[in-house]
Amino acid sequence: MKLPFPGQTFCIDTSALIDLAHNYPKDVFAPLWAKMEQAVREGRLLAPHEVLEEIKAYKGKQEEPRGWARAQAGMFVQLTDEQLSVVGAILATHRELVDHDKTIPDADPFVIALAKAEGGTVVTSERPARLGQRPKIPDVCAAYGVPCLDLVEFFRAMGWAL
Repeated sequence: MKLPFPGQTFCIDTSALIDLAHNYPKDVFAPLWAKMEQAVREGRLLAPHEVLEEIKAYKGKQEEPRGWARAQAGMFVQLTDEQLSVVGAILATHRELVDHDKTIPDADPFVIALAKAEGGTVVTSERPARLGQRPKIPDVCAAYGVPCLDLVEFFRAMGWAL
């Protein structure tokens, strides 16, 4: 089977990592988690370092997303000048993307900037905003020409079936 995104880089958002842990627990979906780890080793699955900081601050019931993320050190990349420039542009045009009342880090613009800089695709569990709501990752991705997938679409793009 030819992959729809051969050699593609995917940039994953915190929401997708949390949903992965909640909806696909490692003890039940071990082959899926092994494939995720393989994608990290291959350099196909990345996230900005800000996602790691956001997930460390996650106050959910499960430790799994934090523990798994910490073990995937090679997945998290530092901000480059190019990404910083894109973050600045995103915040200039979509200031409301970042929740300024949030007390933990907000990685959203950094995820989009990494995907834009790498020619990659964002993986998120966020849905486009409804009329009158603040913009979400898919809205900003569309504005910047960055492809955006949810988890199941990502699994399909990778050609994974269990």
